[in-house]
Amino acid sequence: MNSVPILPPELCDHILDYLSEDKPTLRNCALTARDWLPRAQHHLFRSIYLDWSNCYAFSRLLASTPALADHVATLEIEGAFGIFSMDRLHGATLDAWLRAVPPWLPPRLTNLTKLELALITIDADLVRRFFGSLHGVQHLTLWACALTTFDVFVDMLTSFPKLKRLTIAFTQEWEANPRAVAPQARGTAPPQLEVIELTSNCDNFKVLRWLVAEDLHRAVHTLSCTRVPWAGLCALGEVLDAFAPTLQNLRIGLGDSMTATDLPSGADWACPSFRPLPALTTLTLDIHTTRLSAVPYTLYLLAQLSAPALRTLVFAVKCGEFDTAFLIPWERIAEVSVRFAQKRRPGSGEGEAVADGAAEGLEQGLERVLVSVRERESADPELVRVDARKGYAQVDLAEMERSVRAAFDAQGMGALVTFERLDSPCGSSLV
Repeated sequence: MNSVPILPPELCDHILDYLSEDKPTLRNCALTARDWLPRAQHHLFRSIYLDWSNCYAFSRLLASTPALADHVATLEIEGAFGIFSMDRLHGATLDAWLRAVPPWLPPRLTNLTKLELALITIDADLVRRFFGSLHGVQHLTLWACALTTFDVFVDMLTSFPKLKRLTIAFTQEWEANPRAVAPQARGTAPPQLEVIELTSNCDNFKVLRWLVAEDLHRAVHTLSCTRVPWAGLCALGEVLDAFAPTLQNLRIGLGDSMTATDLPSGADWACPSFRPLPALTTLTLDIHTTRLSAVPYTLYLLAQLSAPALRTLVFAVKCGEFDTAFLIPWERIAEVSVRFAQKRRPGSGEGEAVADGAAEGLEQGLERVLVSVRERESADPELVRVDARKGYAQVDLAEMERSVRAAFDAQGMGALVTFERLDSPCGSSLV
């Protein structure tokens, strides 16, 4: 009788690694063979999502099998938002769990490197009881969280000495702090941030100014600020000046300035100036078809920024509910962008172009222009796009590509252009 061949353990591990994103199959594998259980558990518990419905079960599971906590690398905790009684009940359930977490649980998550919090009200008590004990966190995400004071954010951030990446979107109540933020004591090593991603005016400037004041920005090489009101360009210039020595990747998305609080006080808005960004190699500018009123300010920013080392220029176009993409002034964008493509002498600015006959010993300028177009998610309601020029609904991204290529061809930059459509069925570029 022939025996059934046994696969080497390393080959079994490789197979289970291949199934790392297929949770149902991993569960079946964990129940199939005892030798498969450790590797299957490693992938099953590597990323944990908690809300009001499963938070208590998670505590009970770790209490019965503490070793499972060693596998957790990503922890996402989502609260509840809404005006209805059930929404408030769900939010209260999660909040009660966070405040009753056993003291042994947070220190047990020794391999946790990514913490994502959404729709949670964070106060000093939660930082002390739970979040402040997760000292291995390297990537912190706060999405639509409410912090009772800015000091709470400061205490939380400085609890993560290994933090490298900070992502904040739509955080509420930054300004609730009735007093100036106290300078941080240097008893422990402060985080050395490398990547910062911020959304909304409040997040962008409140956080960045504090980081600069505390000298926590020296290692940042990637900075993303979106929904910056055009009236905040002066403040943006001040921030970029502080980040300039190490900044290699920059993303800016400008929006409308709709409220009086967005506008500078005491004087009319003045054209800001920007100092050179000597290390910048990639610049991404957001263009949203529902916020085209901000495009002139995006053009101004593009014309004012000095980036002698720039190699990649990205225009991230996001289509909204109506097809107003034909209103994007690609001809003007190409005219402003051409200065980055000119060859230059080492140490000179991008505006100091030289003749072709004197090209020897010159540095190459811009190497790539990427126009990346993202449509709304396919799960969203069908869009009605109206072409105001023809008076009927249509979808014509091919025409957008023709406009982009014609504009950059006219400036001698056609060979640098890549037109990419995101969220397409095959994920490929338009031809």
